[in-house]
Amino acid sequence: MSTARSKVERASHQVAPGLEALARFGYASKGVVYGTVGVLALILALGGNGSTTDTRGALLRLQDLPAGSALLWLLVVGLGGYALWQLLRAVLDPEHQGNEARGLVKRAGYLVSGAVYLTLAVFSARAAAQGSASRDQNSEAQAASQVLDLPGGQVLLGLAGVVLLAVAVWQFYKAYGARFMKHMAFTDVGAQYKGTLKRIGQVGISARGLLLAIVGVFLLVAAWRDQASIVIGTSEALAWLREQPAGQFLLGAAALGTLCYGVWCVTQALYRRIKVMD
Repeated sequence: MSTARSKVERASHQVAPGLEALARFGYASKGVVYGTVGVLALILALGGNGSTTDTRGALLRLQDLPAGSALLWLLVVGLGGYALWQLLRAVLDPEHQGNEARGLVKRAGYLVSGAVYLTLAVFSARAAAQGSASRDQNSEAQAASQVLDLPGGQVLLGLAGVVLLAVAVWQFYKAYGARFMKHMAFTDVGAQYKGTLKRIGQVGISARGLLLAIVGVFLLVAAWRDQASIVIGTSEALAWLREQPAGQFLLGAAALGTLCYGVWCVTQALYRRIKVMD
C-alpha cells in the first residue's frame, strides 16, 4: 500500500503544474453547471420559461445550445479534472487534513465528492457522444428503494439523511464565518472586489446548504416511513420550495443563491490556493 502511495506521489510531483491547471478548470466547469441550475430556476421564479433541474438536467440543457456537444466535451475534461483533484485531496492529503478523526472525515468527503463528479463527467461524455442521454426523474427514489431492500435499509437510509444534514450544517457554519476565505489568494481585480466575492461565496454556500438540508430531511422521512418515493433530489427540492407559501420568492432566493454558488466556483478557479504536492 505504501509502495503504491509513493508511486502516486512521485507521479504527482512530475505532473503537478498540469494537475493544478486541470483542478482550476474543474472548478470553472463546476461553476458552469451550478450556474446553469441557478439561472434556469431563477428564470422560472421570474415567470419565464425556466425549470427546476439538477446538475444532469443542466448538462442536457447546455447541450441544446449551439455547439452544445463541444461544450459538453469541455465539461467532461473539467468535471473529470475536478474529480481527480478531489481524489488527490483524499489520498495524498496535500492540504494536511491529517489522520485524526476530523481530518479523515473531510478526506472521506473528498473521496465521495470525487466519485460523484466522476459519475457526472461520464454522464456528460455519454450525452456528448450519443447526442442525448436519459435522465431518470426518479433516480433518487429508485436508489432509495434499493437501499430499503437491504437488511437494515431504513437505518442506512436514515444515516444518509443524517450525513446530508450534517454536511448542510457545516455549509452554513462555513458560510457564516467565511471560513472558505482561508483557501483563497486574491490578486489584481479579485483583490479589489474581495469583500463582494466573499459575500457571493457566503450566499452561494448557504444556498447549497439549504438544498442539502431539504434533501436530507426528505431522506429521514422516507426512512421513517419506509417509503422510497418520498426521496427527492436538487430538482425536486427547488420545486418543493416553489410549492410553499411565497413559493416564487423562495424559489427565486434559492435560485439566486445557486447562481452565486456557481460564480463562487469560478472564483475558486481563479484565486483558490491549489497545492497538489508540498
